[in-house]
Amino acid sequence: MKFIHTADLHLGKQFYGYNILADQAFILRRIAQLAVSENADGIILAGDIFDTPVAGRAAVDLLNTFLTYLQKSDIAVFMISGNHDSPERIHYGSGIMDSCSIYINGVYDSERDVRVIDLSDEFGPLHLCLLPYIDPAIVRSSGKFGDITVTTFDEAVAAVLASIPIKSGERYAVIAHQFVAGFGTMPASSESERITVGGIEQVDAKHFAEFEYAALGHLHKPQKVGLATIRYAGSPLKYSPSECGPAKSVTVVEFFEKGNVTIRQIPLKPLRDLRIICGTVDDLTAAGAVPTPHDDFFFVQLTDPMPPADTMARLRAKYPAVIGVERVCDATPAATAAGARMEDLQKSDRDLFAGFFAEVSGRPLTTLQEAVVLEILQEMGGER
Repeated sequence: MKFIHTADLHLGKQFYGYNILADQAFILRRIAQLAVSENADGIILAGDIFDTPVAGRAAVDLLNTFLTYLQKSDIAVFMISGNHDSPERIHYGSGIMDSCSIYINGVYDSERDVRVIDLSDEFGPLHLCLLPYIDPAIVRSSGKFGDITVTTFDEAVAAVLASIPIKSGERYAVIAHQFVAGFGTMPASSESERITVGGIEQVDAKHFAEFEYAALGHLHKPQKVGLATIRYAGSPLKYSPSECGPAKSVTVVEFFEKGNVTIRQIPLKPLRDLRIICGTVDDLTAAGAVPTPHDDFFFVQLTDPMPPADTMARLRAKYPAVIGVERVCDATPAATAAGARMEDLQKSDRDLFAGFFAEVSGRPLTTLQEAVVLEILQEMGGER
């Protein structure tokens, strides 16, 4: 049984002030065509279907067109809500959609649990578990775990996954939209995701190890988390400069007998790419300097000691879709900044504050100031 795994569509997103609905429509058509050409049994949409809880009409129409094409092509859809979505809006009509092989789970509460879709092929049953985005408050309010302490994201996901009645010897896969890390690795993030500094949203990847495959959404870069079978598909489009570089992709996962899963990626070519260019204003606007296609999105890094007053006008004359400009001391790509920010997730609260203080004031904390900070952190619930 073969599936196309993707996530984080963020339909309706305003991209640095630009309307990219045409770009999103283009990439969805490409994904749908790939599903047909690959003879896939289904498409997995692992959350963040829309960019905002109240999606606009154009974004809703785009999803409708996408799902209709898949239904007419006899390709099943397995969709969950993400942290950007309205759970209730994603869940609406899910009962009716079942008859069209469009399986949705947007809400987890006292009445609705992890939804398990029972499939089968020549190798026997395959159970696909649809877990919408959850947090500790959602799990506590469900009233299902009265005797279990649920105060962290890790505890919430662990409790919910443990509640799935797994039959020994049968195949189970899970779709989830959480910040999953572990097995000695910290996944690569980007500027376009909302990750809480300090890692309080972090969920240990070990909770997904027993599944044949964990189809993750939330992080926009395609990557595995420790095990090859625990994977973020990544977003189908680049939504921040830190995502520049390798092409976006979809993940193709094929299930055979228990324990035998093949995984591969298919690159996606967008309508308009996002690229970083670096240099002086004169160099970037000189004759013959503009790369093609020139109507791509560009993030500009300027190495001018003092950029001229008409910088933006000159750049836009050559590059119509400039999403941002920053001055840098050298030609270091902006994408490296995301890696530096991810290091913050592993720092203690004390170190985070000390770094912030040094950056703002230009000097480190004194011994007395550090003692005061530690006292405050302990009063707030303990220093990490």
